[in-house]
Amino acid sequence: MSPPSVPPNSSKIMEAVQNALHGLDVQSIEAIRILSWANSETPALYDRDQTAYLVLGSYRDPYIRRVRAVGDRLNRRYGTYAFLIGDLTDIDLPRLPEFRVKFHITATLSDYVVAVFEQDAGGEINELGKLGETEYFEKAYAFPRAYHWETDAHLSDERDVIAAGAQLMAATDGDHQTKIAELNSLVERADQAGIDTTVEAVTTELERHDIEVPSYSWVHLNDFRLFELHGRCYPWTTEEELFEATDDLPGSPRPEWEQQ
Repeated sequence: MSPPSVPPNSSKIMEAVQNALHGLDVQSIEAIRILSWANSETPALYDRDQTAYLVLGSYRDPYIRRVRAVGDRLNRRYGTYAFLIGDLTDIDLPRLPEFRVKFHITATLSDYVVAVFEQDAGGEINELGKLGETEYFEKAYAFPRAYHWETDAHLSDERDVIAAGAQLMAATDGDHQTKIAELNSLVERADQAGIDTTVEAVTTELERHDIEVPSYSWVHLNDFRLFELHGRCYPWTTEEELFEATDDLPGSPRPEWEQQ
């Protein structure tokens, strides 16, 4: 017997569609296509006893490589299904904003939403706004590259100093001497916080990992700060730190043999 064309949670899916479209009327053929697509593409989110992660981020190179690496690392866990919206087929909705529909359906059905940020513009920044202002916030985790909330009290270790330095070099206007002066001020504050480092050590670390940090706007920094205050912000500067942060996400752990 062929599987039904309508998924068992069709009412939940159509509620997500209404949220995506703010109550816009959906034509019959559009509803059929949406439910048929959901029946084909989303059973892994609810049919099995596993944890589902929606992974968001830039689809441009080289950022997409790290977004996929996060998804691959999550999929190494027991009973896990991590995926990107871009890997799902199209729904064929010429009249409607299809990405919004897919985003709201998958975010609704997923157990967790993981968002990797490396740019100050692009689709992933729009997704940051969606996560911060919708019911998905409670299941979402932000991974902003080299994010640092600029307060002295937040300088707890050398990693914080590196992140602050990277952000400072990206955001500070002026010539090289001006930026070095700003780094000196940062290192002095780090010293007062009991962190032993130098301007040379900070610049060397930034160059060694080729850390390019977007000049995040104050709006973006405030959204990251909100996630941070809720314990769901995982700043990173290197790929190694990104993978370590990924392992801290809730859900089933990676196999013990792989962690050895």
